Amino acid sequence: MTNETLPSAKKSNIYMTLGDEAQVLWDEMHQIELDQAHLLRNRIVTAQKSDPAHKRFDMLRTRLLLAMRENGWSRIAVTGVTESCGASFVAANLALSVARMESVRTILFDMHFTKPSLAGILGVHNPGRLSDYLGGHIAPEEYLIRAGQSLALGLNDTKVINSSELIQQMMTTDVLSEMQDLLCPDMVIFDLPSVLDSDDVLGFLPNVDGVLLVVGGGQSLPEEVQRAEQALGDRAQLLGVVLNKAESLFS
Repeated sequence: MTNETLPSAKKSNIYMTLGDEAQVLWDEMHQIELDQAHLLRNRIVTAQKSDPAHKRFDMLRTRLLLAMRENGWSRIAVTGVTESCGASFVAANLALSVARMESVRTILFDMHFTKPSLAGILGVHNPGRLSDYLGGHIAPEEYLIRAGQSLALGLNDTKVINSSELIQQMMTTDVLSEMQDLLCPDMVIFDLPSVLDSDDVLGFLPNVDGVLLVVGGGQSLPEEVQRAEQALGDRAQLLGVVLNKAESLFS
């Protein structure tokens, strides 16, 4: 039987049931409240609207959401040209900006296996081991931490030496596909190492719909930016370029 032959009331009940199942899993996650003072000390300006700088990330958020809805996308990789460009700063601010829209379910993952930093930036203690989750050893609702109504955090504080192998294994792809089906997130943000310093990015690209490239203002050399864009090449959709460590951000 196709959807076209179902009565409208029955369709509504089916969609409501699917939504309810995802919400049950969101409700089962361990919930925390992020320390606003800690966030501000780490320049996470989007949790609240007190700092005018939040508007730049809100504009980026809106452009990304429009592009993603238009194309049916949900997964974004955020990566820097080099490690010191501030990709984690951009990923965290973007996630907290989206999280203010409570109808948009967002999940933020820290994919920096050699230098995980998001737990410290966000002030989250004992975040769990991302490698255990991607290895299929723990359910998403048991690993992810919910910070607010519609933001889940997939953090890590344990270094993984064989990160490239972990990222490229089929289990990682299967786990993330299961997460998508079970939790129905609207946006999943993966904070990745830099393009030029790690092969983790290229190995993980099949799992995302597009890439946001972060350039360090006054730091990234033109030839480095060009090399990064060439490395991404046809392997990923470049969603935009963010200029960090400058007076303005743009995509």
